[in-house]
Amino acid sequence: MSVENEATKIPLTVLCVDDEINILKSLKRLLYKQDYQLLLAESGALALELMQQHDVHLIISDMKMPAMSGAQLLEKVATSYPDTYRIMLTGYSDMESTIDAINKGKIHRYLHKPWDNQEIINAIAEGLEKSG
Repeated sequence: MSVENEATKIPLTVLCVDDEINILKSLKRLLYKQDYQLLLAESGALALELMQQHDVHLIISDMKMPAMSGAQLLEKVATSYPDTYRIMLTGYSDMESTIDAINKGKIHRYLHKPWDNQEIINAIAEGLEKSG
């Protein structure tokens, strides 16, 4: 699933990655009025494809996904796209995995599911300010 806003030229791009379509739909509903291009991906592999096609300023990824975890994805993003601001979003509470993900993926921010709408909007705005 790859969805883009209909605006013609938006300078900043946010990529949301989650294997659960309902989570992506919720994020899309929450963020569609924001002043940036929004991309959605159902997997780490699709996210990396989108990053090759678009200049992504911020990526927000779920931790637990099949094939490639959010930690693995953000580690690849940190290596290939070091200027992209990285946010981990998860309901997974294993501290060892979380710390490992933060260290290897050089994650800038960590948010819990279920998220607070204003917190996620603010975290993205702060990240875009730092990366843009």
